Amino acid sequence: MLRSIKGLLCFACILLTACATNHTGINEEFDRSVKAYNRLLRWHEMEDAGMTFIDSDLREEYIKQAAILKKRGLSVTDFRILSSRYIPEKKSGDVVAEFDYYILPSNRVKTVSYRQEWVYLEQVKLWKVKSGLPVFE
Repeated sequence: MLRSIKGLLCFACILLTACATNHTGINEEFDRSVKAYNRLLRWHEMEDAGMTFIDSDLREEYIKQAAILKKRGLSVTDFRILSSRYIPEKKSGDVVAEFDYYILPSNRVKTVSYRQEWVYLEQVKLWKVKSGLPVFE
């Protein structure tokens, strides 16, 4: 009887460890996805960012917006992640990033805040952005 209780406790510990590891993995993947998405925007790869990270419901509009910004001569010079929050219960995340940019022919650098809503799609095991691009004026 004592042996079965020890076995049950051992099984419970392994099960809890596996669950904790899964959340940690999702959180780490969230951080990697946030950094990768914002790096793509920084390096003028908005179309790639859209195809990779934007939720399919918003992708078409996002790609149109990215094409308009490219035609306007948008250049992102830097970005900073101001805050990043993973919400395990909802399998979602909120990010606030800041982008420094200029739009040709002006060489005046401006800054815009960009609030990003992220969601984890369990069926494909990927993080996707549920918000469009910020307004670059």
